[in-house]
Amino acid sequence: MQTMFWPATIAILGGAFFLASAGIFLLAVQYRRHGRLSWRRTITTATAAIYGFGLFSYTMLPLPSSRDEFCRPGVAIPQLVPGRFFDDFKLVIVERGLSGFATSFTLWQVLFNIILFMPLGILAVRWLRGNIITGVLLGFAASLAIELTQYTGIWGLYTCAYRVADVDDLITNTAGALLGAVIAYLPMFRFLSGPVEADAAQAPVRPVTRARRALANVFDAGFTSGALFVISAALELLERLGGMEFGKQWMNFWLPLIVVFFVFWLPSLAPGRATLGQRCAWLMVASKQGGPSPAGRALLRSLLGFGGINFLFQISTSMDEISVYPLLNMLAVIYIAISAFYFIFDADHRGLAGKISGTGFIDRRAL
Repeated sequence: MQTMFWPATIAILGGAFFLASAGIFLLAVQYRRHGRLSWRRTITTATAAIYGFGLFSYTMLPLPSSRDEFCRPGVAIPQLVPGRFFDDFKLVIVERGLSGFATSFTLWQVLFNIILFMPLGILAVRWLRGNIITGVLLGFAASLAIELTQYTGIWGLYTCAYRVADVDDLITNTAGALLGAVIAYLPMFRFLSGPVEADAAQAPVRPVTRARRALANVFDAGFTSGALFVISAALELLERLGGMEFGKQWMNFWLPLIVVFFVFWLPSLAPGRATLGQRCAWLMVASKQGGPSPAGRALLRSLLGFGGINFLFQISTSMDEISVYPLLNMLAVIYIAISAFYFIFDADHRGLAGKISGTGFIDRRAL
């Protein structure tokens, strides 16, 4: 029982973090595509996030502590005979009767494999706006990817397989996706489909409000935190498996610097003059005359604005409990407080970074 509920806990916690950081990517894509957030699409995104982590945790976790931990005879031997579970059913019925079979682990393991993939079929129809064939193909592809990953020890990351690859899991998982795709047409699942809207690129120009700028900042913060989490976890896993070791300076300074550079500063220099989050919110850094800002001023605004603040936040929270830069941290806190005050109360909606750099924001569709 513990093996079933532990991954569920990981799924909920992981899904919560996904929504708080990397999951914002899905909301940013939604805003970029439709020009606004829909509560129905947001609920479906949250459902997909938690389900994705659940699927990963139930099929992949816990990971072995070393590459060779499961390299022993008789461990994780693949089951490649289709329909073997029917023989297991017959054996349990002979030994325990129908009543014992109804409560047996053998039966419920198969039923759980079916139930586990039903949400994927539902999401394929409602969220991806596919049909029953889409649900079946997606379920088959996802299950095949999982079984191959298990069979190869995460594609050679581990020397030996640490979980059993079972062809019957492929069959029952696909059946679950089929069943989910069929019941997805019931009215009770209609709320998972967001409203049909035109492409946001064709939408009329909208005012640049504080709320819209704040949403762009949320997108940028999510991109940064999600990228740092994924890269840090991958590097830590490689280190545990005997790969290259990365020191504290790399993890606490250079890695945040590289991520912030690609999320904030490089996009600000590129045509469009906006960070990744601002691009998703259809914003562009503009000059006082209303046209696109010069690259240098757009970069200066990002350095003095949320890009620089985000970088300072990342390195300050990555440091040891006793900071090696106490004066820098104190000055950063003061600057963040002043910037927040300007962001909230500035009548021109430009903020402190905007006043210093001589820039503002416009709806990029206005050009």
